[in-house]
Amino acid sequence: MDADDIRYWSDRYDEVYDDDLKPIEERLNETLPDQQYLTQDDLEDVIWWKLDGQKGRRDRNIEKVNTVPDEFIQRVSEAAFLIDDPKVQLKTLRSIPGIGGATATVVLAFYDPETYAVGDRYIVHELLEEDRRMRVTDYPKILAELRDRNPGGFDLRAVEKAYYQRYRDEHDVGMW
Repeated sequence: MDADDIRYWSDRYDEVYDDDLKPIEERLNETLPDQQYLTQDDLEDVIWWKLDGQKGRRDRNIEKVNTVPDEFIQRVSEAAFLIDDPKVQLKTLRSIPGIGGATATVVLAFYDPETYAVGDRYIVHELLEEDRRMRVTDYPKILAELRDRNPGGFDLRAVEKAYYQRYRDEHDVGMW
């Protein structure tokens, strides 16, 4: 995609973005860089955002998150934000009960959208051309692909939104 395509598809993503979910991303984009950790409430919001259309799975994962103290979530997420290695960051965040790899990418994307993007099976299919779930080892490859496909001037989250939205439209998926 060229810059106009990225802009078009990213804008299309924003047009169909659930009005109930957008404030979650905006709030966490604003607070996480200064806060430098997640609270239990922040993490519940991330899960709600990621699994909004999958009520049973969403509720089970929130229940799992609530089995550990808020301080545990704060310390683990703080440790993940201290390093600059996406695989280690995902593994660290996944140590929190109820957090899988895709949800961990949401945490990173909300923490620093310039550097990180949301990863899931659709992005794996679109960028890595494999129809399967995302693995921790895929995430650095996804980020590299997004950087390579960035025509310039966009943060990785915007590029990811463009590729994700185009994939959703072309494959009629992810519309909960």
